[in-house]
Amino acid sequence: MARITLRKGRVQPVWAGHPWVFAQAIERLDGAPAPGDAVDVLDPTGKHLGRGFWSADSAIPVRLITRDEAEPLDEAALVRRLERAHARRQRLGIPDADSDAYRLVHAEGDELPGLIVDVYRDVAVLQLLTHGMKRREDALAGAVARIAGARVVAEARGGRMQEKEGIAVVPRILRGPDRPQLRFRERGLEYAIELGLAQKTGFYFDQRDNRALVERLARGRRVLDLYSYVGPFALAAARGGARSVHAFDKSAAVVSAAASIAAANGLADRVEIARQDVKSVLSRLGQDGARYDLAIVDPPKLAPTARHLERARSAYRRLNAQVLALMAPGALVLSCSCSAAMRPDELVRTIALAARDVGKRVRLLHLGQQGMDHPVPAAFPEGRYLKAALVEVD
Repeated sequence: MARITLRKGRVQPVWAGHPWVFAQAIERLDGAPAPGDAVDVLDPTGKHLGRGFWSADSAIPVRLITRDEAEPLDEAALVRRLERAHARRQRLGIPDADSDAYRLVHAEGDELPGLIVDVYRDVAVLQLLTHGMKRREDALAGAVARIAGARVVAEARGGRMQEKEGIAVVPRILRGPDRPQLRFRERGLEYAIELGLAQKTGFYFDQRDNRALVERLARGRRVLDLYSYVGPFALAAARGGARSVHAFDKSAAVVSAAASIAAANGLADRVEIARQDVKSVLSRLGQDGARYDLAIVDPPKLAPTARHLERARSAYRRLNAQVLALMAPGALVLSCSCSAAMRPDELVRTIALAARDVGKRVRLLHLGQQGMDHPVPAAFPEGRYLKAALVEVD
């Protein structure tokens, strides 16, 4: 097996539990591993730190899977981690009677970096993000089908991470019959999403707890939902008794799906879902003097890496300022960021600055994050990517 030796001064994070070995931390590579081969990681004294799969062209050539020098990194090791991930969700009461869709595997959080698995009733959708996982897709698909009880296992694109690894993916069915739709229940609401329309693996389970919070706070409020996707926040607000719900997304297909989902749940007359770019709609609402009592701001990732952070801060600030200008006194704003590079304190500070830009002040009431089926190693701050700041507007 090939071996990687780390540079002096680069050992501490890995020793403490961080699962990534960055390219600049590597002093020496002994051997000639192929993409996806298992490699050992050693400190400068030769002490074993862990074992993972090799990705030569990545900025993170190794993501550690095992710290046990005696554990072979074979398919059996991956299956054991799949089984542990499933048992972990069961102990947490996931899934339950109201939600039959959930994240089964959250990469590093389940000791399976490079693998994401979401389950939608009897369909499992995989993202194979590294060469190590992609090479073992048949074994992983079979194990997921057995462990999750899935009749269908599909593969979805993994976006930028796969591009950086040099992995080309065409979404396809790996096991079972063709299934054009994902049908599932979350918190008692029924969803049907076309596979061709699905973003990421299809849905954003990480916001489940934050949607429940919005539902609890929505009664009697005028609600604005931006970047609504298929409307899960809007539906939560409507079911929570909102006086009105205005939801916006720029995709015509998404808006059409959202309208169908609202109708299927008996909420069509309580939610107004429109196709419009958020910048345009905020400008129009500002000119019209519109006022809201609760807003959800959940934009796509604005800072995919740390080098994009400064530009992202400016974009978050402008966006939140425009939203805060529309809020009535005592209103609530749930402002979200899925950019791992932006720390929670940075998001809160950005919202505070945005409030000052429009002559308002905000009070932080709650800082949410991804749900429990998205676990994160304690020594891996990059994994705590989702922030959801609930503020009260003075």
